[in-house]
Amino acid sequence: MTFRTVALAATSAALALAGTTATRTAHAQAPTPSDSQWRASSTMLATLLQDGYRIVAVVNNGPADTIFVQRDQSAFKCIDPQPDTKAKTSAAPGCYELVPPTSAAPASESK
Repeated sequence: MTFRTVALAATSAALALAGTTATRTAHAQAPTPSDSQWRASSTMLATLLQDGYRIVAVVNNGPADTIFVQRDQSAFKCIDPQPDTKAKTSAAPGCYELVPPTSAAPASESK
């Protein structure tokens, strides 16, 4: 059983219990422009899972899977490119941390 199979099975179970969050997060697939909510991270998916993050969604986006993980108020998305069997190449995987958008004004709290 591969890691991908285990991740997909775990995610399916989590989504069945927690509801479908994948549809709300699927639009955040593209790598990050400078004003994005996603900041590149040197942390790898395996490290995040060892640090207690849990998989909350897996989205298949053509040539890559996007795996969303969360722990408390911290979230990451990790891109897991699938090997191109015709070209025999694969892009490097990467993770992105969810951060407040740099172009957004601070939200004011109303009481």
